[in-house]
Amino acid sequence: MSQPENIDALAVNPSRAAAFLHAIDRISEWEGKIFSFLIVVATIQVCFELVLRYVFNAPTSWGIDMTLYLCSTTYVMSGAYAERYNAHIKVDIFYNRWSLRTRAFFDLIVTDTLLMFFCTVLTWQSAVWFWEAVSQGLTSGTIWDPPIWPMRLVILAGAIFLLLAAFGKSVRDLLLVIGKNRL
Repeated sequence: MSQPENIDALAVNPSRAAAFLHAIDRISEWEGKIFSFLIVVATIQVCFELVLRYVFNAPTSWGIDMTLYLCSTTYVMSGAYAERYNAHIKVDIFYNRWSLRTRAFFDLIVTDTLLMFFCTVLTWQSAVWFWEAVSQGLTSGTIWDPPIWPMRLVILAGAIFLLLAAFGKSVRDLLLVIGKNRL
């Protein structure tokens, strides 16, 4: 069997790979920064609710649900940002003693694999869950009773962003394991 004339065409273009990984990082960065401001909004909303409840004795029917939605959105949408900065919790009894290459190998085989599997299943199931809420017109069932599809859409978006960030980390770990420079 003969090899293709331009064997370099089969290799990954490092500049394109670096640009792709940089784009993933930028998305994770901006997504994390944008949604982090919802904590400020949630804090203001809780203070507003407390004043209405305890000063004017007139609580709203939507205050608890809104707080839950704002804080949940911040939590769900911060996963990719935390992954970008390697801020997820680890049991590091042994991990911190290993070399960078050993850590990358462990992450690639265990952490990245499990995270990619989890994110794939979460993306798939949250898409089903989102479509169920839209097609059936599901609501929260609380006194305020808002539709729940926006929160389910947030879960789907958060899963996609986390999957994208996990993919970028996996590529970087693979490059480190095989001895290439990290992109």
